[in-house]
Amino acid sequence: MTSDVAVAALDGPTGTWARDHLATDIVGWLTTRAPDGRLQSSVISFLWDAGEILFYSRPGTPKLRNIEADPHVAFHLLGDAYGDHGASIEGLARVDPDVAPSDVHPVYRAKYLAPLGHWGMDEGRTARDFSVAIVIRPTRVRVW
Repeated sequence: MTSDVAVAALDGPTGTWARDHLATDIVGWLTTRAPDGRLQSSVISFLWDAGEILFYSRPGTPKLRNIEADPHVAFHLLGDAYGDHGASIEGLARVDPDVAPSDVHPVYRAKYLAPLGHWGMDEGRTARDFSVAIVIRPTRVRVW
């Protein structure tokens, strides 16, 4: 399902940088809110797919507990060295048990085969360790 919010924000020349980086960046930053109100930011590997963000997590992590308590999240691309370009996406995160594991999801697998090698991580073991698929549906997208 395509997020109309994301499509509208990423349309045109202002969104070009963000579209390119959403498609090719290996990592971005996810921020969740703990039940006590504290913010927690984590670097995540992600896939931009049909206007949504897909990532995988280990079970039982603080970010999963935070999402269960409050699905509102923020996601940020790394940006450039001078802050001339960037993207910030606010959205609602949900665990999606219907998403294929990362080692059989064809697009995710293609994107992360080389990075996993760089990190010295086995594809099958990583899929077993990071077995919870989370999808973020954007509710607000800012690009500059």
